[in-house]
Amino acid sequence: MDVEVWVAGAAVAVAVIALGVAVALWVSLRRLRGAQKVLLPDGTSVGLVDRQASLQRAQARLEQGLADLQSLVERQGEVTERSLRSALRFQGMVRYDAYRDMGGSQSWSIALIDGNQTGAVVTSLHARDHARVYLKELVEGVPGQRLSPEETRAVALATGAPPRQPAGGDDAGETAVAPPEPPAEPPPAPHEPTA
Repeated sequence: MDVEVWVAGAAVAVAVIALGVAVALWVSLRRLRGAQKVLLPDGTSVGLVDRQASLQRAQARLEQGLADLQSLVERQGEVTERSLRSALRFQGMVRYDAYRDMGGSQSWSIALIDGNQTGAVVTSLHARDHARVYLKELVEGVPGQRLSPEETRAVALATGAPPRQPAGGDDAGETAVAPPEPPAEPPPAPHEPTA
């Protein structure tokens, strides 16, 4: 019978030790979980694992929002670039003396073109007693009429490259020439109605 008491006592002792170890581990686990709490700015306490998971979800939403914003900016840039191609945005201006009797570079030619090299060349020739204005159209870098050397320089300033002359007809192969000279005599003055 003594052996049975010893065996029963040893079993009770092992059980008590196991129970003590289980209680110690449980207390240690509670302390560990308590240490893993995060105090949020609103005063609530959240576990680190839960907080990390919510931060990862928020970061994924932020990254998706940034990707959407980047694609929106790229699409808007393409739309803006297409719109700017048809806006007058390049200009070149040349001032000069068109007539021998006039000094001070009062005559001028200006090229106003868009990104497709479409637009117009405006020339204003000033003399002492009159002024003339010419308008020549450019379509994709090709002028509708021959350009004077000053107009050609204005287009070259606006585009960085000389324009092409119109093809065919008498103008083919010719170099650009200046606008026509003014008439030798001034135009007659209008008659005043008599009373």
